Amino acid sequence: MATIDGATGPPRGRHLVSEGSRRRRCRVRSLPACLAILSLAVPVLAQDAKLERRYQGQQGKLKRQGNSVKKVKILIRMSAIDLEIVSRRVRRGLYSEADRILERYAGTVGRADRVLKDSKRDPQRKPGGFKHLEISLRKQLRQLTDLRDRYPFDRQQVIDRTIACAEAVKQGMIAALFGPDNTGRSNGGSDGSGQAETAERPSPCRME
Repeated sequence: MATIDGATGPPRGRHLVSEGSRRRRCRVRSLPACLAILSLAVPVLAQDAKLERRYQGQQGKLKRQGNSVKKVKILIRMSAIDLEIVSRRVRRGLYSEADRILERYAGTVGRADRVLKDSKRDPQRKPGGFKHLEISLRKQLRQLTDLRDRYPFDRQQVIDRTIACAEAVKQGMIAALFGPDNTGRSNGGSDGSGQAETAERPSPCRME
């Protein structure tokens, strides 16, 4: 019996050591995986921070700018940065964060619209600003449509409102530049200049 006990004892001990070693090896093997994840996350976060700094830089320029056309150009750059941030959030499935930036984007587009209204410029004689905003919104609406296709069906409310905002402001710019008959939509027989009409309508970019 002593021989049997002596024979069976060591393997049992070796088994326990082996299990412990395997657990330690698993922990060691997980370290490279963690490092790989971090190596991917750090550049992503760094780029996010860079975009936000660019946005804040444009905000600073906007506060110092008094010319309405130059203000609109700054707001256009801010809106483009917002859409870049939204695209990055959507790719990572961060839809709530993307929605927050979409609301900021809509506010920026609405602000550009208001700057042009308040400028009292004649868009047909001095199209600067109006033309810049219309061209940028044409491009951004294509981006927004592509982004919408990447949203889950039940999470499209905010981006739908954002698209409606951008489309309405774009149509307002076309009406101001070329007259209401060239907006591509029926205006119910309204007369007068496009700018007079858009000055009376409520902002289409309120997201509440």
